[in-house]
Amino acid sequence: MHCAFFGKGDNTIVYLHGWGADGTIFAQVANRLPYYANVMPDFNGFGKSAMPPGSGWTVADFAEALHMFFVQYNIQHATIVAHSFGARVGIVFAATYANFCDKMLLFAPAALRKKSVVRACKVAWYKVNKSLRKLVGIPPLQSVGSDDYRNCPKELLPTFVKVVNQDLSRYARRVACPVLVVNGHDDTATPLSHAQKLTKLLPHGQLQIIDGDHFALFRNPDAFARIVDCFVRGC
Repeated sequence: MHCAFFGKGDNTIVYLHGWGADGTIFAQVANRLPYYANVMPDFNGFGKSAMPPGSGWTVADFAEALHMFFVQYNIQHATIVAHSFGARVGIVFAATYANFCDKMLLFAPAALRKKSVVRACKVAWYKVNKSLRKLVGIPPLQSVGSDDYRNCPKELLPTFVKVVNQDLSRYARRVACPVLVVNGHDDTATPLSHAQKLTKLLPHGQLQIIDGDHFALFRNPDAFARIVDCFVRGC
């Protein structure tokens, strides 16, 4: 995996970006924390990293690649700071490779599969509509599905489908390190109710509710850096 590094210190922070982003999304946060060894990798398929090989990766595949990254750069243990999809990888990584994870901060974590009757009906309707339109030669509708799906490169679609359909509850229950879950009150991508449910699953989870949406802390890197700094120092 391609990676950017910034700062130097006894404590290492590894930042895990969300879907459609890359490690540089954390640059403004890392720049405010030069007394830590800040590590910002690009997941496979994002930024400057190569596409995942094969017919699509699961979250466990991303976690395994992250473990190989830790070994490659001799990162013996670190604090994980993850956003959205990155939180998925962080949870599986922490549950599977516990010795490498000191603690974990999950901002707007997308870890639990959304279950909705309305959503299921929409998807079923879309599939039927797509088949009918194909029969009569009309292009399919594009109104169903998330922005991430619609904007997803063709090569990543198999991975995206596998990732979003995974519920990581069983992994969350196995995370042994302290975890701070931070979620925006107005987040519609990863609703507060999901963060509350995830926090209860985590053996050592705590929840901090902030104002704003799915990207609130990126718009205020000073506040983001303060939260990270306080969490690492244990204040």
